[in-house]
Amino acid sequence: MIVLSLALLMSALWPLNAVAAALRGDVNGDGKVTIADVTSLINGLLVGNAGGLGDVADVNADGTVNIADVTALINHLLSGSELLPIAADPEEFTVGGVSFYMIPVEGGSFMMGATAEQGSDAIDREKPVHQVVLSSFYIGQTEVTQALWQAVTGETPSYFNGGDLPVEQVSWEDCQTFIAALNGLTGRQFRLPTEAEWEFAARGGNMSCGYKYAGSNSLSSVAWYSGNDSWESKGTGAYGTHPVATRNPNELLLFDMSGNVHEWCQDWYGNYSSEAQADPAGPASGTMRVYRGGSWYFDEWFCRVSFRNGVSPSYRSYGIGLRLALSD
Repeated sequence: MIVLSLALLMSALWPLNAVAAALRGDVNGDGKVTIADVTSLINGLLVGNAGGLGDVADVNADGTVNIADVTALINHLLSGSELLPIAADPEEFTVGGVSFYMIPVEGGSFMMGATAEQGSDAIDREKPVHQVVLSSFYIGQTEVTQALWQAVTGETPSYFNGGDLPVEQVSWEDCQTFIAALNGLTGRQFRLPTEAEWEFAARGGNMSCGYKYAGSNSLSSVAWYSGNDSWESKGTGAYGTHPVATRNPNELLLFDMSGNVHEWCQDWYGNYSSEAQADPAGPASGTMRVYRGGSWYFDEWFCRVSFRNGVSPSYRSYGIGLRLALSD
């Protein structure tokens, strides 16, 4: 009777389509989240097989499968909100008492540039759209924080102060110095992401839902930008950068890839080619380095996943920071 009443309650709701990865709530494994998964979860609990349903049944991601997950799944279906994918295990690093996480991004193919969801906002520098094939890599779950920068360098260059705020007022050249020091402390080979890696990750990698921004078509849910921050709010808590990971993540569970601060990429800035490419690293030389991702004081246009620009590698701004990458 419980299953029947729930089915009647939910029968008019649209299913939430899953992406090509394990999705919380897809209990029956059919690639989408519907009332049938509520039935499967309840049946698993009734027969004592909740533990055998796997991580997909842990809808509220609290480490256990119980009746609270049934409630969470129903609430997700009723609200029409999307359930977070189950990310591959991140790798944790700790430097000077400061921990940070690198998220694995499975290699794949995508169309880079001014794809259809960008609409009339796309401009020439984002064209032509071209196919890119990437090898697997890791990327920082958040932008590099001031706490991590200080733990590595002993310095606090940012205009806005706070350990959990993204570091800013750092040039591309400063980032190279920071990364070299980090590599010396960890014995690993961290680097800036290439422009192609950055865009692939911002789009959600192989789990992409085709959003205009990194994680949603509703920018305010995933980004700090001029729509929820502004020059006019100077002197209040709303002005400036915000603590990382305080907006919703994208499909890869990456935070702030739209908004908060722009992020340096490794590449020299140059025009796109229409040719398909594998693991592109950008032009061999240039005068400007690429930055991506929008920032707290710019509007929606700058926060799109295809937006790109370049400035001198010595340029500093309280709107530009960085995110780490690491080869697989």
